[in-house]
Amino acid sequence: MAILLQFFVPRYLGKLSNFIEDETFKVLCVKGEMRRLHRWLTRIGPYLQDAEQRMHHEDTIDTWVKELKGVMYDAEDIIDLCLYKGGELLEVHSSASNSVVCCPLNLILSCFECAKFRLEIAYRIRGLNARLKEIIEDNNVVSRLVHREQVPQDYTVKLPETSPAQVKEDIVGTQIKDAADKLIRMILDNDNERCSVFGIVGMGGIGKTTLAQKIYNDERIKNNFSNRQAWMYISRTYSDVKLLKQIVKDLGGNDNGAETIAPLETQLISLLSSTRKFFLVLDDVWTSNVWSNLLRKAFLNGEANCTILFTSRDLLMGGDMGANYVHPVEFIDEGSGWELLHKLVFGADRSIIPEGLEQIGKKIVQKCDRLPLAIKVMGGVLRKESTRRGWERVLESDIWRMNRIDDELPRALYLSYDVLPTHLKQCFLTCALYTRISNSTDLVRLWVAEGFIVEQGDGLMEETAEGYYKELVLRNLLQIDTTYATGNIFSMHDFLRSLGAKLMEDEGITISEGQSTNRNSLIKVRRLSLSNKEDTLTLPSVVIQQKCLRFLRLFNSPETKTIKDDVIKGLQHLRVLDICDTSIEVLPISIMKLLHLRYLDLDRTYIQELPESIGDLAYLQTLNISGCPSLHRLPNGITRLSNLRCLRAEDTPLTHVPRGIGKLTNLNHFDGFVVGQDDSPSSIVEGWNLEELQSFSNLRHLSIWRLDRASTTEGPAVLDNMTCLRHLHVCWTKEGDGAPLSKEQIQNAEKVFNDLNPPASIEDLEMHNFPGGQFPETIRSTSFPHLELLTLWYLPSCTQLPPLGQLPQLKYLSIKRAEAIKKIGPEFLGDWNSSRAPAFPKLDYLEFIDMPSWEEWVLWTEQEVRDERNHLKIFPNLTGFHLQDCSELRALPQAFSHSTNLKTFVLTSVDNLREIENLPFLTDGLYVINCKRLERISNHPSLKHLYVEDCSNLVYVGKLHALHHLVLRCPPTNEHLPQWLSNLLMKQQEGAHFDSQHSVKKFELQCGLPLLKSCLEGKANWPIIQQIPEVEIVTIDGNNFMLYTKDNKPQTNVVDSE
Repeated sequence: MAILLQFFVPRYLGKLSNFIEDETFKVLCVKGEMRRLHRWLTRIGPYLQDAEQRMHHEDTIDTWVKELKGVMYDAEDIIDLCLYKGGELLEVHSSASNSVVCCPLNLILSCFECAKFRLEIAYRIRGLNARLKEIIEDNNVVSRLVHREQVPQDYTVKLPETSPAQVKEDIVGTQIKDAADKLIRMILDNDNERCSVFGIVGMGGIGKTTLAQKIYNDERIKNNFSNRQAWMYISRTYSDVKLLKQIVKDLGGNDNGAETIAPLETQLISLLSSTRKFFLVLDDVWTSNVWSNLLRKAFLNGEANCTILFTSRDLLMGGDMGANYVHPVEFIDEGSGWELLHKLVFGADRSIIPEGLEQIGKKIVQKCDRLPLAIKVMGGVLRKESTRRGWERVLESDIWRMNRIDDELPRALYLSYDVLPTHLKQCFLTCALYTRISNSTDLVRLWVAEGFIVEQGDGLMEETAEGYYKELVLRNLLQIDTTYATGNIFSMHDFLRSLGAKLMEDEGITISEGQSTNRNSLIKVRRLSLSNKEDTLTLPSVVIQQKCLRFLRLFNSPETKTIKDDVIKGLQHLRVLDICDTSIEVLPISIMKLLHLRYLDLDRTYIQELPESIGDLAYLQTLNISGCPSLHRLPNGITRLSNLRCLRAEDTPLTHVPRGIGKLTNLNHFDGFVVGQDDSPSSIVEGWNLEELQSFSNLRHLSIWRLDRASTTEGPAVLDNMTCLRHLHVCWTKEGDGAPLSKEQIQNAEKVFNDLNPPASIEDLEMHNFPGGQFPETIRSTSFPHLELLTLWYLPSCTQLPPLGQLPQLKYLSIKRAEAIKKIGPEFLGDWNSSRAPAFPKLDYLEFIDMPSWEEWVLWTEQEVRDERNHLKIFPNLTGFHLQDCSELRALPQAFSHSTNLKTFVLTSVDNLREIENLPFLTDGLYVINCKRLERISNHPSLKHLYVEDCSNLVYVGKLHALHHLVLRCPPTNEHLPQWLSNLLMKQQEGAHFDSQHSVKKFELQCGLPLLKSCLEGKANWPIIQQIPEVEIVTIDGNNFMLYTKDNKPQTNVVDSE
């Protein structure tokens, strides 16, 4: 079901209507046959909706739908062929008619070829019409289908006002809280065992992972295991080596490049012997081998007390893994299920619910089989239905009555799919062919290549596709990975992926390593996602025999070096070929004969050249060649790819490119525009002139490299017509020898950037290696009202940062290696005082890295300091700040004291800083590392976690009323605890600033052996240590330790005589 006839047929009819009157069809003399094809498809249209709904439970209708899909695939290929061949014939006729002297022999041959192709294409279209006639006149099926008048489809994306990002954690009712408390108590009670195993089991989507996450993030677990925890997602296709590597990394070790189990196992045992406690979650375990044959030996041979918590769909997994206790997750009760559904649809306010919906909602919860994931997905469906009738339609839909479904796929998930508009259904199904975490940029391009996106007016298909992607996210069918600022990395729940795989099984499959391909030869494979572990690509025999594959993607196939021509020759219908992250060096020439190919991904391969014949790929839309270290030259044929929409060549060392790249006027994404000034008559040059950019009015994403080679005479207005450009990355060549730049080089860089004049539509701007002495006037709020992400890296000559404070949408700002900056003053804020608007109003994250000359940071004048009203107008939404390798900076600005959302504050190697004070809203963590002259850390009343490393001059730490967790790392030569620690704990003991709710609960220390000995019972530092409820001290080499919990005798492996 990868294509939906309800979508495919109307779209095809639209294309056919446009093309029938085209000159290319006239020259082929197939207009009559194409009109007949149009009539047959128009007649069949009203029956498609009913047919696709009933195919799930009626075999004859299922077969009928599959036959019709086969016709539609062939019909789409015929349009491609007609446009391509017809265009060639028109060109030949035009050349012949315009020629003064015409060779009779050439004209005869041309007419012969034309006649031959006309006969061939007419024969194929007549064959299609005959097949369609047979399908439509099949009364055994058509007479049973309901005739429904077609309604014009609305492809506009209508996003709901709320979004998942605004919803709090979906923990409802008492079941999950009680289960978590029970398991946590059992885990802590078995804490002294060398190795204890606990399990959470239940069917897919019932909430196993949610329960495990709640336990993993509980403060009791974190405190007990000193944050020595790791979370491993296992899945069916886990890799032994990758799993061991990740655990070694999470324990602070180094795998030293090992690629086999034995050395990694030895390293893991060593790390577990230097750690006293370790908590490991194994999520989604499908076989006990991951424990019994892989991890168990290392965990039992190490000296740490380890607790393993696993989740699995297999109820018998607990016995196989020797678990102390296995918790079966129950279905959510009806009341909690309704509470969850209400929260997803209407938010946390229980008072908001339209009249009459609660009763219907509870019935929907019952139909969801009280499965949390199904209820969550239904929340995405119902969020778009605000009326009682809308909810009743969902409740009464006959999709609930499907009888041919697996037990592992609840009917509610089928419903979540069925209620999608047809244009979203196909997009959703494509996601099932991808691994657990993927990039939405690639996904959007694939949807366009597959023909799943309908053009809307003057907008780009890619922008429409981005809207589809966002709607799938809002419907809870895809989840955004929030660790990436851009929001374009997504994942798909395994349960939903299983749903997609089930729905695609009639024409699309995913084959992982070691999987068999037991496939009914009567079912045609049109989409294949394959893991190939051999040197040469091998396809399943059924794919080779059927010769109808349209989509081929390799994943987890780094060993693949060769694709034979014979393999590609059998894939003449291929539209998508994704062979990225393989070791392929030479492309088979037969790829260049794939007429229908739209998407070719060669990212991070070892290809050495692209053949000149790449220009024959007449319909190619996307060409990805990023990160190809052996590719240095692009052929002239690239400039003949008139339908190319995306060319991505970032981090590929191109030294020679073809003239005339400006011919590719359909490009909307261009990564890797290499600038050059080659005036030779050769068609291959060292780089492109900036003027060629003037042809790209549709660009949304552009990266320009080697701007140092641009001349100031070619720059003006090159970006003027890119009124919709959103992402711009500009890069100059970094001077490798450290020699100072000439005045001419600096002035040229400033002039070139000014002449670029980026449009106001920019949302993401990156500047690397900018050699100018000052930033252009273009970087200010009035120039970039939509800018959200700004990266300024490697600025050797800039003495002053641009005024960025009034950029109204800026959320992320990173400044690195601004080596000439000595002072950042009020000008950094822009004209914020006169505008009466906050400075950096939406900035969420700010970092300064490696600024060796920076001495002073003052954001207010003395008068403004006295005006308290101004203090609230800087960084109002900042949550994270990172300052690193700024050795001359003497003080932080007072502005941070009014950042009410501040969560993390990281300072590394800020050598001249003497105090960190007055951050009243800082909550999650203050990390201070190698600040050599730091003397005071004071007045952070909301701070919960403090990490201090190698700050030898620190004398005072105080007024940290909420501090629970303190981590200290001392040089190995230190023999005494710092006095500030003793004073801090003394204040706590006296109750001067702390109460029972606010005190240091846990202290971790890394140090040399002499200092560890001084902390042992009865030694000099013991009076300090015994005041803290939990203490863990480990030597820097990891060989010695001391553990202490209040009211228990300390544990240590240190002997007094050592």
